[in-house]
Amino acid sequence: MQIKTGLATGALLSATALAANSTSSVPSSCSVKSGATVTAQADLDKYSGCQTLVGDLTISGDSLTGSASLANVKEIQGTLSVNNATELESFSADNLEKISGSLEMKLLTILESASFGSLSEVDSILFQTLPAISSISSNLKSVNSIEITDTSLESIDGFNKLERVNEFNVNNNRGLAHIDSELKSVAQSLQVSFNGNDADVKFDSLEWANNITLRNVSSASFAALEKVNASLGFIDNSFDSLNMSSLGSVGGTLSLVANEQLTDADFSNLTEIGGALLIANNTRLSNIDGFDNVKTVGSALNVVGNFSELKLSALKSVKGGCDVETKSSNYTCDSLKKLQKSGGIQGDAFVCKNGATSTSIKLSSTSGSSTASGSSSGSASATSSGSSGSSSASKSSNGAVAGQIVPASSFMGAVAAVAVALL
Repeated sequence: MQIKTGLATGALLSATALAANSTSSVPSSCSVKSGATVTAQADLDKYSGCQTLVGDLTISGDSLTGSASLANVKEIQGTLSVNNATELESFSADNLEKISGSLEMKLLTILESASFGSLSEVDSILFQTLPAISSISSNLKSVNSIEITDTSLESIDGFNKLERVNEFNVNNNRGLAHIDSELKSVAQSLQVSFNGNDADVKFDSLEWANNITLRNVSSASFAALEKVNASLGFIDNSFDSLNMSSLGSVGGTLSLVANEQLTDADFSNLTEIGGALLIANNTRLSNIDGFDNVKTVGSALNVVGNFSELKLSALKSVKGGCDVETKSSNYTCDSLKKLQKSGGIQGDAFVCKNGATSTSIKLSSTSGSSTASGSSSGSASATSSGSSGSSSASKSSNGAVAGQIVPASSFMGAVAAVAVALL
């Protein structure tokens, strides 16, 4: 026991000595004082003899005008923050290879360019409110999270070689028209929204992600995507086709909402949806035939539009309710009514309505009995009202509660809830 204790003590002392030597190898002049702020190029020049800086380096203030640079430094053991330098036009740190913390550039109103030509490793990146910037160069190979918002960037090529991130959020960059990423996995969330009007988005190497939300893009490609652990949402995009034929499962809600140019959506290998299937207000999507292999929907089935075909021939189980409504009189509810009668739709409400007829059922929470009504859209028992497609029904004369015909679910309320959840 004494020998083991001696070995352990020796190892601890050696480790302590190594740590002390590592710290002492960085000159005191290369340590950034806590809370210090660089306000002039002369302050940055003081670090030109340092290969490693220890501490958080903050660059800010109106005294920085024109160009500023951090020369010779290869590593920052901390965070590099350039913010609220309202007279700064360009910034460079081309020898910098590694930042252990975050790289932040915020509120730089006239900054036109930034260069980090050697930067390959950083924990997180935040570029926010850079209204004049058009380019940022880097050589990133490792980063945990990226957020680029409210800039004039026309390209994010410096981030396209990354293969794995936790978060990827690119939004409100009005000049950004193209993303061609080599990402293979996204551990938390992938969001691309409200960038250039003709934003072309490619994630053809992406194999899985936890959450994906795309808004306001003109084309989207996910050639290798096989699995989404949680939610997948395509909302208010302008593409006319969406090929997701490699996708096998979605763990949460799958949403296709307000994609007004969409005519074809291919989810032909998708078999399982853990949450809801929500398809709404895709004006030109008349044939919904890309979900024919879906077997289970873990929550509600909600489909509203102008479709004449909704093919769900493999569907065996919907654990929530069903609200399917179309303005087309060519669509038939027969297959869904058959599934509901066999117990395949397990929720407490069933609505299926085309341009001519409506079926609306609510199951009793006590007796389990149900009553169905097939009626013309103008009948007293079920009438259509509002753009959300909700219907109202008169109470039966005996005042019975169990099995009564009930209003259709508030579909657009569900749409709004999902949209908020995907923000």
